Amino acid sequence: MLSRVADALFWMGRYLERASNLARAVDITFHLDLDLHGVLANPVELEWNALLSMLRQPPPQVRPGETPVTAVSRWLLLDMTNPGSVMACVNRARNNARSIRGSISTQMWRELNKLHWRLSDPGFQSRVAESPHDFCDEAQVGVLLCHGVCDATMMHDEGWHFIQAGTSLERADKVLRTLDSTVRLLERTDSSDLPVGTLQWAAVLRKCRAYEAYQRLSVSRVEPERVIEFLLTNPDFPHSVRFCLERVLDSLTVISGRLPGRCDAESTRTVGSLVSELTYLDTDELVGPRLHDFLSTAVVRCGSIGQLLQQQYALN
Repeated sequence: MLSRVADALFWMGRYLERASNLARAVDITFHLDLDLHGVLANPVELEWNALLSMLRQPPPQVRPGETPVTAVSRWLLLDMTNPGSVMACVNRARNNARSIRGSISTQMWRELNKLHWRLSDPGFQSRVAESPHDFCDEAQVGVLLCHGVCDATMMHDEGWHFIQAGTSLERADKVLRTLDSTVRLLERTDSSDLPVGTLQWAAVLRKCRAYEAYQRLSVSRVEPERVIEFLLTNPDFPHSVRFCLERVLDSLTVISGRLPGRCDAESTRTVGSLVSELTYLDTDELVGPRLHDFLSTAVVRCGSIGQLLQQQYALN
């Protein structure tokens, strides 16, 4: 496969997953902000700034007539000058898809194109200032449709596996960042209030589409230790870090044409090493600084996997 096509497919998968993750994070943060009003003095300083910190973005400039919350929502969802906004990510995914139309199905292009134009509608965007929920929901459903059509209509060949590798790597990265951001936030605020802590950890589960799955296995209150273990090591949940990286490893094995367990590329070894650590991880030992160190190191390693893939397959 040409590196140009592989690059477009890989980044199309990453940008779509990034848009969905961000839309979900904004939506959950918006509702958590409402829940925390009256409980905390200034939840904006906590949750919205924590979201910006997780995304490594500075607070946006507040325009006349905007509140800090609406400014952050606009910046993260709509602003095309922000390369990490939902609209910018969807636009980049669409541009990548358009450049390799012959390598994806007509139905997938149609769904991605429809998503772009639905989110670009000025009337639809104007409602974000009042509530971002409809916009965020539309973005998430649209990305899910793209994923479904991709799986149902494309050959599961090298091209499909490049999409899966990009999607799964992006998903693992965002779960790790969400956990690390929440751990640091709670350490900073020293929140010992059980109801507030429960709300925040429940929000973490919802940001990772994990609340219902977690409740099926843990019919009890939301406990941080069990949430962390579930999101890091569960082998069956599609948004756990272990599950995502196992999917990346599977795709890289197919792309390389090697037998499982016999891939000698640095990218594959790095993924395999991290998967092994997660498989045998004792989360009881991840307390205090050790947890933050593990999460931040895992984020760096996920970043290095992307860089190694760029070098190996000349993705740029």
